[in-house]
Amino acid sequence: MEDLLNFLKAIADENRLKILKLLLDGQYCVCQLEQLLDKSQSSISQHLNYFKELDLLKEEKSGKWIYYTVDRSVYDKYLAALISLKAESLAELNLSELQNKINNLDTAAEIKSETKGGCS
Repeated sequence: MEDLLNFLKAIADENRLKILKLLLDGQYCVCQLEQLLDKSQSSISQHLNYFKELDLLKEEKSGKWIYYTVDRSVYDKYLAALISLKAESLAELNLSELQNKINNLDTAAEIKSETKGGCS
């Protein structure tokens, strides 16, 4: 679950989402990404580090340049984890405590009668 959360945090930034899209479609070095996104080298490198921490990038060295692309097998695993969220039980997601709370949750009618007016 933590890996999926980190993936979602990584793509929640507009610039990282743009970088992800570019790297899904092609192979780029940092200086090319700088030009395309009008960002500094340090900014691009910081954004790429998010993806590196998720093992989401493939690197290919050519001379003094490193070209980046998305590792589709890793990317597809994140997408599959996101899609399977609905299919998996809370226990499978290590959220058993939440399942216990759901099982013990008062009904809306019980809450209304206790609070004289509804949920607060």
